[in-house]
Order: sequence, then C-alpha cells, then structure tokens
Amino acid sequence: MIKVTYGSQSLNTLKPSHYVNKKNSSPKVDPQKERIKAKINSIIDDAASVIRKYRDQEKVENGKRMNEVIDCVEGLLGKKPEQKSDNSISVDGVEFTSEEMANAVTVLKSAEGAIKGSITDSKLLDYVNYGHFEIARNIVEKYTRKNLNAEQGELINKALNGFIDKAQEQHDSIIRKYFEKTTDDFYAYKVSEKAQMDDLATVTEDKVVASNLELIKKVTTIFSKVEFSDTLSVATAIAKYKELVSPAYKEVTENTEKLEDKLNYDTLSLGRTITSILAAAKGQNHVSDNV
Repeated sequence: MIKVTYGSQSLNTLKPSHYVNKKNSSPKVDPQKERIKAKINSIIDDAASVIRKYRDQEKVENGKRMNEVIDCVEGLLGKKPEQKSDNSISVDGVEFTSEEMANAVTVLKSAEGAIKGSITDSKLLDYVNYGHFEIARNIVEKYTRKNLNAEQGELINKALNGFIDKAQEQHDSIIRKYFEKTTDDFYAYKVSEKAQMDDLATVTEDKVVASNLELIKKVTTIFSKVEFSDTLSVATAIAKYKELVSPAYKEVTENTEKLEDKLNYDTLSLGRTITSILAAAKGQNHVSDNV
C-alpha cells in the first residue's frame, strides 16, 4: 500500500477544512452599509418619480401651448397649420418648432395689436398710421432675421404685410365710396355731398385723410431705418417725423396749441408702438438688444 503524504501530513490525516472553497463562503454583512445603500436607492427612486411627474406635466403644458398656438396661427397667418409632432408645426409647407412658432406668434400679435390701436374707428389713415406700419415692419423683420430661417421669416413678414395691406384696402374702399378729391396739398379729400346726406357719422366726423404720397413715402423711409436699441436713433426719427408732418397738420389746424397737441399725441402713440412690439420681441429670450 502506497502512503501519500502532503507536506508533513498524510492524505488521510488532512482536515476537511483544508478543502473549503473560499469563493463560496458568505461575506460578512455590514448593517450600516446596507442602511446607507437602501437610503440611496430610496432617494434615487424618489428623484426618478419627481422627474417623471415633471416630464408628464411639461408634456401636458406643451400640448396646451401647442393648441393655443394652432388656434392663433390660422387667424394671424391666414393658413391652416398642421401639427407634425408634439414639438413641430407646419404652415403652408414651412416647418417650425412649437417654440419658434409660439414666439413668432407673440411678436406678430403684438405688432398687429399696435397697428389696430393706432387706427381710428373710421378706418381712415393719417400720416402717423404709416409710421406705425413701418415701425412694425422694421421690428418684426429684424426679429425674424435673427431668430428664424429664410422661409419661416418670409411667412411671418408676409402675414404682417397682409394685415397692413388689409388696413390700406379698407381705407381706400371708404375713400372711393364716400370722398371726393380736392386740390389741397396734404389732405386732398373731402366728404362728398352724398355721404353727408347719408349722415355717415363715422366718416364725416373724421375728415382728415392723408393723401400726399410723397410725404407718406418719406414717413415710411424714416422709420424703416431706425435702430430701435439706440434711443438717439429713435428720438432723431420722431423729431424728423414731426418736422415732416407739421406743414401737413397746419393745412387743417390753424391753432398752434392744437398743432402741438397733435404732434405730442403722435409722439406718444409712436413711442407706445415701438415699446410694445420691441418688448414682445425681446421677451422671447432669443433676441439681442440690437433688435
């Protein structure tokens, strides 16, 4: 019989403990570490739950905002919008993100609101109205150039110009229907005898109608070149405007005090339009101070 030895011990004298597989032995559990681990997992789960709730709420809010934008777009742009996804909308084949469209709609609504507010109930246009038109064009054009691509900008600017064109068409329609030409230099229209006989109060109460196309062009040129971030540029433009329209106002206002009142009113009115549209554009957080 062969006796096998292992070191100084024979094989049959080795204890079973010499063959224990250390990998299969259970590690000692540290209760404190386990409590910390459980706490961390609980915090992570709570955070994940908060994030999910926030994202769900954000999705609901974005959906509401998108619906509001869609409701506004057709009225403002005259085009039926198509929602492409949760975050995109297409108008006349031009695609916007929901944020781009919402911001553009805000600026456009502000511009159109300012223009509407400058037009009297008679719908007739005076020289100051052409100043409002060009201020709106200038600010909106700068906004679209900085924040939208060429196709998007063209669509927004076209919508604004369409609104201005409609105001001009309403004016022209009333002139053709109720006014007749005179030889005056700046206000060469008077209410026709027929209109007076028809007792058209909303027209006959407002006989001052801008008619000098050269002066209208000069007014629009002034405000097309203004840098609205520069207060000196704005002040210079308004001062030049007052200088241009004063001879026109004198044609219908002999009283110096009334003339000053009219010029001061125009100054305040134009200033409000600049402030309101500029605030809407800058409020979108995508426009520099050089709007």
